[in-house]
Order: sequence, then structure tokens, then C-alpha cells
Amino acid sequence: MNKIETQQDSYQGSAWNSESFACQKPRPKQGALLKLLQGGDPLPWNRANATIPVSMIEEHTPAEIKQRLQENNGETHWDENQYSAGSLNKWGLIYFYLAAISKGVCTMLAPLSVVSTLFLVFIDETIDFLGFFEIMLFFLIYIFLPCGLIWGYFEASGRGYLPMPWFMKAVKHFTFSRSTGMVTRYKNNKELYSHPFSEFDCYLVSSPNHQGILSYQLHLVHRYHRYSDSIPLHTFTTIEQPDELERIWNLIQRYMDTSQPMPDVPELEPARAKDPTTAAWDAQNNRKPDYWFSMDDVEFEEALLELQAEQRFMPTQGPEIDLFNGGTQA
Repeated sequence: MNKIETQQDSYQGSAWNSESFACQKPRPKQGALLKLLQGGDPLPWNRANATIPVSMIEEHTPAEIKQRLQENNGETHWDENQYSAGSLNKWGLIYFYLAAISKGVCTMLAPLSVVSTLFLVFIDETIDFLGFFEIMLFFLIYIFLPCGLIWGYFEASGRGYLPMPWFMKAVKHFTFSRSTGMVTRYKNNKELYSHPFSEFDCYLVSSPNHQGILSYQLHLVHRYHRYSDSIPLHTFTTIEQPDELERIWNLIQRYMDTSQPMPDVPELEPARAKDPTTAAWDAQNNRKPDYWFSMDDVEFEEALLELQAEQRFMPTQGPEIDLFNGGTQA
């Protein structure tokens, strides 16, 4: 058995391959209103190039990613098999913000209160050192101790030393599976729908905000069903520029395409050796196994600047493919 066959045996038959795919059924005709709401025609399908959205990968440094992997015992939301998007439930978010406030109280307010109260002892003759200790005892019992317990438990549970609170449940939104080629949407942690990646279209939608400035969103919509819940791809980045959103679509197609190596981004560095197509490409091109993770923060910033300069004149997407006539007949 040759090398390519060995690689492809690692993926399921439903996995997306831009070099070998079955022709899709024609798109259903859309009414004028639906076409307007979806922002016109979808973005083209492509054999993705190596372009990546810098705004997405600059949010977390390699050092931060390594620290998170260590704290989570190697568990991650993105690997060689699947990308999973989710968030905390409302109680988890409340606890997260409460822990952040508690940290601020313990690290900033506590020292400030000690210094300011000592200052009062020296300028106000009605307050002696006994009064100072009484004030500090009040702060300690009713403010610093509760905040310290909240912050301490949050840090300890996050590092795996204590069990996570029962209400800190993750809410899954959607998943992209490279190994199976399936895209799945969830609602209230229940599967809403699941279809092959090739059955979706990507729409770049623009709308004016309250200041009259156009803002852009990116949505993945199933071609043959009218689901009310699309998959919001613009959540991959905080930048709402069309070029950067097109790079998001390019990155997703690259990740799902088993005929190509995965996108070269820091989040996927630990997974590259575990994906057969990516591992083969890395070996052939002598890519350093720790290209991103060997960088310190300064080197990472410099690498991002170089990447931005290189991509300035590169197309945001790869060459188009004809999803409906360019493949094999089903």
C-alpha cells in the first residue's frame, strides 16, 4: 500500500478531500428576500492556500497556549480530529467574573486598604493602632477572606487541584471534524443538525451599525435545509474586515481538507505530528516540530509582523474549485 493510501485510511470516508470529491446537488433557488438576508451569493469554494488570519492567532501567545495545555492535562478544543467551539453557561460566566473581581480585590484593594488605613492612623488622632487592627479585622473577615476563597478555589479548580464547580458547565455551539468531515451544530448542548462539510456554503454578510458604518459577519449555512441557526464563523476573530473573514473561510477549508496539511497556527502545533497528511508534509519540508512553541513573546510578535507583510500581497483564498461539476458523479 502506498503512502497516500495509508494516510487516507486514517480518515473516514465522509472526510473532505478537495482533490477527490463527489459532485454536489445544485443549490436550491433562493427568493430575493432570502438572498438579501444572506448577503447575496456565497463565497466560492477553494483548494485552500497557506494564508491564515493573523488577527486570530495573535490573541494567544505560544507561551499562553502551552500553559493552558499544561493546566488542562493536554486537553484542547482544537486538535487533529476536531475543532469545538463553546462557552460557559450563564452561571459559569457569573462565577468567572466574580472570580476576576475577587482577584482584583485581593491583589490591588487589599494592599491599598492597608496603606490607606495606616495613613489615617498617623493623620487622625482619633484612630490608634487598636482601631487600625479592628478595621483590618473587619476587612479581612467580610471582604478579603470571602474574595480570597472565591479566587483561590477558581485558580485551584482551573489547575486541576480541586473539582470544578458543578455549575461550570460548557455550552457547545458547533464542531468541525477533520477526521469525519462532519459539521455539527448544537443548541443547549443538544445536537441540532449534522451534515458533511461539502453541503455547506459560506456567506459574508454586511450590515450598518448605529453609526452607519458597515460591519461584517461570516456564516456557514447548510445548502439544502433552511435551519434558523447558522454557524457563526466570525467568532474566530475580533476583526470584522472582509479580507480577514475570507482568510477565516480559507483556514477552515484548509483544516477540513485531508489532502492538505492542517493550517500552520500555534493552537495546532501539538497536533501536527498526529495527523498523517500534516506529519508527511512537515517531514518533506523540514518544518521544525516546535516552530511556534520555541518562540518567546518577542519572537512571536516579530513572526506575526513578518507573516502580515508576506500575506499583504497574497490572495485571501486559494484557487476556486467547482463543487457541482468538478468532482466525480455520485
